[in-house]
Amino acid sequence: MFRFFLLILMLFYSLQASSIEPAKFKEDDATQRKAKPLHPQSHIKVFLPSIPYSYIAKNTNAGLIRSHDNEQGWVYDLAKSHQRLDDFTYIFEIRKNMRFQDGSAFTIDSVIKNLNYFKASPFLYTNIDNVDFSVTKLDEYRIKIVLKQKYEMFFLDLARIYFYTDNYLDKFKPKGAQTGSANRAPGAFGMGPYILKSGYAIGKKQTPKLELIANPYYWDKRYPKIEHITVFTQLNMKDAMNDVVNYEGKLDISPIPFNKKIDVLMSPYSKLVIKESTNNFLIFFNLINGNEKLKDVNVRQALNQALNQENLLNFVYKKEGKISPFSTSINYDIVETIAKKKAYSPKYLSEREKHHLLNNLTLNIFTQDRFMFLWKGIEFQLKKYGVKLNYTVTTSEKDIYGQLLATKASKNSHAWDLLIWGDDDWYYQNPWTVFFIYENDSPWSTIQNDALMHHYIQKLFTTNIKTQRYETIVSRILYRARDMAYTLRVPSPNKVIAVNKEVIYNPYEGGMIPLWEIEITKDHWSLRKQKSYPKVLQKAVKPQRETSNEIYQ
Repeated sequence: MFRFFLLILMLFYSLQASSIEPAKFKEDDATQRKAKPLHPQSHIKVFLPSIPYSYIAKNTNAGLIRSHDNEQGWVYDLAKSHQRLDDFTYIFEIRKNMRFQDGSAFTIDSVIKNLNYFKASPFLYTNIDNVDFSVTKLDEYRIKIVLKQKYEMFFLDLARIYFYTDNYLDKFKPKGAQTGSANRAPGAFGMGPYILKSGYAIGKKQTPKLELIANPYYWDKRYPKIEHITVFTQLNMKDAMNDVVNYEGKLDISPIPFNKKIDVLMSPYSKLVIKESTNNFLIFFNLINGNEKLKDVNVRQALNQALNQENLLNFVYKKEGKISPFSTSINYDIVETIAKKKAYSPKYLSEREKHHLLNNLTLNIFTQDRFMFLWKGIEFQLKKYGVKLNYTVTTSEKDIYGQLLATKASKNSHAWDLLIWGDDDWYYQNPWTVFFIYENDSPWSTIQNDALMHHYIQKLFTTNIKTQRYETIVSRILYRARDMAYTLRVPSPNKVIAVNKEVIYNPYEGGMIPLWEIEITKDHWSLRKQKSYPKVLQKAVKPQRETSNEIYQ
């Protein structure tokens, strides 16, 4: 009787829903109402819950090149041209008449001093800390860099080697780290389009809020276009959603859980922006000091095979992504090429085997609150096999780093078995963004040292990305990682972002938010003369979407 009543109730609501007139969206006309660049009152507020230190550094600092959404993955920044003479030798020519953010002159000597400083204290998340090089001045605008050994990731590393004033180097003595070291303190110390006015963000430490102001000496006079930007780094996801959807002036740009798209579409203040992305949701297994059962590769394989990727994509991701054969995003060109050529053929476990391996398994989860929508989908599927999940939830990525980067040395203060990290593609169209978590002895790795994987990664460092050999070595790393089930695989996500209706923002596919390119309209809350937002502008805006629909298994 109850089932019959429930069926009738469901039918009633479905009929009610079908009678509702479909929402009518207006075209986004914000570009037709642009405000003049750098209005002194122009101001936006942005939420960066993942790698804020990297996003901020790319907006407040500059190098010879910077990452970009083009085929080669980069554009010139402080350099205007370069030559690669051989496997070891580069010549760069810098632009003329550039200035640091404090107005002091930026010269070829500034480049040389900063490169030599970096060589003595490099970052620690590629192999550049093990590669020596020399820097020679050729003339007032050109330098020659000579590597002492073959290293094919050097050019891409240059996009993360920033240049600072002598005052910054002498006062703060920045040292390379496993995360960022570029924003240790506010001040006009760099060359980027924005100056860090207050706050700091260096990965394991950050302030909840940072303030940026436009750099009046930025070399590219087209940018930036907004005078003042407030960045939040650790909002509660529920509060962020409330601020961007239900209020004006509290938050202009925020990533959202995929199940909140309708809330954004129906908001009087926000619109939905969706972009195909090379970002990753990485779910680590703790094979150092986590649940002993996870050290059995069959258990890890069972957990992966217990997840129905198609259901995750359709019902949890709300179709905002793609199924990938690997934990590495399928949207990397090289990964897509490999996936098309060779279908992955794992050793499938039977339903009986999965139940046997997983029944009564209890796992401790450490996560940011913004990923709970995904965990609930995972939990629903694993419950079928008798798996129980216990959660520890934080709003701040620095807490994730605090545990993740201490685990390899068994110094983590919190017991965890699975940990999720929003691994935004800070390296840009190079799967090193994911591969570095498999490195032997790396603090980013939570697996036991793997000699075969170590061999593959060493080969990766010396392999030219334009060769067939590069595809071969990337393929071996991908398949080794999946064979060993080093991570819990989930679909590759799109970027799904809530944006104020009066903000003009075209996201990049990788881990860069070009704040300097963002514009606002004359009707934005920071410029509008009237207090209330006009009703005519509150109508739902047609979503801005840049995605493809190819499917990979």
